[in-house]
Amino acid sequence: MSPANTRRTVAALSGILLGGLCFAPVFGVRHLWLPVGLVCLLAAIVAEVCRRRPGLLSWRPLLVVGAGLLAIIETVLQATTLAGLPTLSSVRALGHGLTAWRLTLESTWPARPEPDLLIFVPLLALVACVLTVELLDRAPPLVALLPALGVLGVSQLYVAAEGLTAVLIAVGFGLLVIAVLIPDHFEYRRLTPWATTAVVTLAAIICGLVVSTIDPHGRTPYSLQRVQTATAPASRQTSPLDELAGRLSPQARDKVVFKYQTSAPVDRWRLVALDSFDGVNWTADHPLLRMGSQLAPGPEVRVDTTTRRALIRPDDALDGPWLPGQLSPETIGNAADPQVEPIGSTLVVPEQPDYYNLAWAEPKIDADYLRTAGVDSTAPGGLNDMGPVPPEIADLNPLGGKRATMETAIALEKYFRTNYKLASTAGSPPTGYSWPQLKEFLGKTKNVGSSEQFAAAYVALARQNSIPARLVVGFRAPAKPDAAGWYTVTNKDAYAWPEVAVAGVGWWPLDPAVGAQTGNSTNPTGAAASITDQARKSVPDIEQIQDPETQPPSGDEADDANSGGIHLPLTPIFAVSAALLLLWLAGVPLLKQLRAQRRRRRAGSAAVVGAWAEARDRIRAHGIPVTSGMTVRDLAHAARDLPDTGPGLASVAQAVDHALWSGGPTTPDVAGQAWTGVHAVRRALRSRPWLDRFQAALELRTLIPGPRQK
Repeated sequence: MSPANTRRTVAALSGILLGGLCFAPVFGVRHLWLPVGLVCLLAAIVAEVCRRRPGLLSWRPLLVVGAGLLAIIETVLQATTLAGLPTLSSVRALGHGLTAWRLTLESTWPARPEPDLLIFVPLLALVACVLTVELLDRAPPLVALLPALGVLGVSQLYVAAEGLTAVLIAVGFGLLVIAVLIPDHFEYRRLTPWATTAVVTLAAIICGLVVSTIDPHGRTPYSLQRVQTATAPASRQTSPLDELAGRLSPQARDKVVFKYQTSAPVDRWRLVALDSFDGVNWTADHPLLRMGSQLAPGPEVRVDTTTRRALIRPDDALDGPWLPGQLSPETIGNAADPQVEPIGSTLVVPEQPDYYNLAWAEPKIDADYLRTAGVDSTAPGGLNDMGPVPPEIADLNPLGGKRATMETAIALEKYFRTNYKLASTAGSPPTGYSWPQLKEFLGKTKNVGSSEQFAAAYVALARQNSIPARLVVGFRAPAKPDAAGWYTVTNKDAYAWPEVAVAGVGWWPLDPAVGAQTGNSTNPTGAAASITDQARKSVPDIEQIQDPETQPPSGDEADDANSGGIHLPLTPIFAVSAALLLLWLAGVPLLKQLRAQRRRRRAGSAAVVGAWAEARDRIRAHGIPVTSGMTVRDLAHAARDLPDTGPGLASVAQAVDHALWSGGPTTPDVAGQAWTGVHAVRRALRSRPWLDRFQAALELRTLIPGPRQK
């Protein structure tokens, strides 16, 4: 194997490794580098061995496949081997790997690095390696990079790279392109044009990749995961919202739902978040995903968070597939195949565990931050359409047209607390949350309503005032634990509340319903209810709230305002880079053409000197060094490796001798002879490889005046 072939093979297979490592947001780099790297390494070794032994070339695809599958079994499926040797279970696991790509889409990321999920990445790399090794001997070098681009493209369909990561990926791939395209007999003196090519190429790649991940409407880049959902458990799917009245009934209110232990008290536990309303039912249509190794807070959470943990024991009254959880779950242990709806933080299991461990992220903010924050109008589901709103509700304007901020959101909460009363759960509280029940509830001052009516009515009025809100069903937390440290949650703690999307914080719970149940809850320092209580005290009445001079930042605007990173003007950068690329591609050949015409129009001996300069620059653009004292015949000797340029240079040399040294006049015939030689040189150079001709056409050095020639 020649050094050039080795370099191209290593570069092309390194592109596959780079594409495989781009699945890092899905599985983590430490779980990918060994299986993908070993597959690429063995493919390179097999390719070199087969080129050294031509008799093995016909077996090369099978050898690459065999070596790659063995690498996958030993790194990913080691549990299926016997004394390190593949077994029938290993073969079955490889077969199951053909569907692992879909199972991975049904999980939160980073996914659990289980073989049933992880295996499809090295398998994809193996297919790309087989194609690459064969294309290197059968197609132009750039074609051999297509499988690596395919692996990279698949990884971007899973998680599109953004920011600095996208730039680094583009730079890495651009360097691999250069490594593949370097000619077999590369010389150092040709480094300058290649460096120029590399700079412009990388600038174009970087700008293209960055722009491809930018959505002009502020949406996140496309991901296949958006169209995937895990299969929901087959158990009963009655909405917890419809169960509220039954839980609060006299015969069921004292039943234990679950018990929990935690180092610091919490103020509430959630079951489901509902953000779609058709006038009758509240639902959620976000997909369920299998819980991965850890679920990080979403991109909407830009403040610092702290991790909290609890041990939960479900009891008989928790008979649905939902598990009590918190707003930003991170991990869940001792639950078989847990699933999560990341938008609403709903936890679902096919079978109720005896106990489970839950860890979640809690934002670290204070009351002042909450009170002065803006709302996040881009929060999924926060401003969903509610269909035709009854005129009786549409005419309500408790906020007086104030701008949507957290101050007005809290003021709306205070409006409900002042004008309505939570029904006691001792008797039979009113039920229903459709438009007729909400009209009845909102139509009378000091009317009595259930917690779901408070929550539904709050969401309806909040959305009418551009405040993103949704309805959540769960439980209030008990005030005190028992002697053993267990908090006991019963059916009488069930209730509903609204959540508002806060810019930079995520969803935040509010409590417009105030009643007898409030005395049974606890508001530990730092918990959401305690922070809201403090913020509520400093929020004036609605009439006294002053709209801010500028609207508080929302969504991506808040991200830009709060981020301490460096923000680059991407659009101007892309425009300038694109302009430079076009100027280089079109401007350099045009300038060379204009220069040749200017030299051709000279008269007398100047036309002959111009022909000599044109021939010299044409040869120089193809990498032949030109020194200060070089004559035309010296150049012909230096360019002896270029095909058929000698006769043309000889014709130029004869014209130069006559014009400069004969002492006679330089006639048009002599000038014509010189330029005929130039045309002969140009025709000879057209037989060179297209890549060399392309590089010579765009070569910049010959536009800069070189040393004076004899």
